[in-house]
Amino acid sequence: MIEIGVDVLFVTDDYADNHGPIMSPKFFREFELPYLKEIVNIGKKNGIPVLKHSDGNLYPILDDIINTGISGLHPIEPGAMDLADVKEKYGDRICLLGNVDCRYVLPYGSEEDVRKDVRRCIDAAAKGGGFILTSSNSLHANCKIENIYTMIDEARKYP
Repeated sequence: MIEIGVDVLFVTDDYADNHGPIMSPKFFREFELPYLKEIVNIGKKNGIPVLKHSDGNLYPILDDIINTGISGLHPIEPGAMDLADVKEKYGDRICLLGNVDCRYVLPYGSEEDVRKDVRRCIDAAAKGGGFILTSSNSLHANCKIENIYTMIDEARKYP
């Protein structure tokens, strides 16, 4: 991918659900972490940022993930983790991506619900930079298109 000119490496697959990591932190450190570190090292050698995606509660392994040297973390899932907390602890080391609720707000919310959630995210993580507003996972088929447009509109308008 680097040889054909990608701008970023995005490492996907979830490490956690809402309760915590899907494997013990010990096994994560033994079997998964070395490979994430290697991908980050390859990215750094080639001047390519590495972003990590994982839903769920990453708190028990979050220091490990951040210490690999990733450039960004997506999506800091609402209800599983607190965006403001992650920004406070790690916002000077990585870019945070996410957190507009795509489970309930984007599929079922009103225009005001969407605007309120966008403002929540911006207030929690935008100060000082290092934040990209996006959904809390994806813009899947259940997300209302008008809510996606509202998310973008509010992000452009909100100070």
